[in-house]
Amino acid sequence: MDERVDPVGALRDRIRAVLDAERQRIVAEIRSYPTPIPRCDQQFNHLIDKRERLFQELARLDATAGSSVAAQDGAAGLAAFIDACACLDADSKLRFKAALSEAFGKPVPPSTAPAAAKTPRGMLDRRTAHE
Repeated sequence: MDERVDPVGALRDRIRAVLDAERQRIVAEIRSYPTPIPRCDQQFNHLIDKRERLFQELARLDATAGSSVAAQDGAAGLAAFIDACACLDADSKLRFKAALSEAFGKPVPPSTAPAAAKTPRGMLDRRTAHE
């Protein structure tokens, strides 16, 4: 699809490519992990958790594709996804938000959802639990 026709869709595809590449890297690392693997292997368990988070984020990204009709609504939904995505580093988030702003010629308002208030497993962060 042409970026001029659907800039939100094109950016969504770029984000999907980044997340999918990371997912493939994690899957390859899991496949090549030396066996036998004890249940208490923290590094392996971390890889499994990270792979699961990537699957969840990819599903959430796909849900943003069909959740809005208007282009500006799609931009706001994608901006909220970028803000809340636990699998994107800060630099990637800034690059994607800048590309989204550039596509619409104005800054996309930040998400109103407190993205940093939850950990990847959905539990409240200690810093925000007492606020």
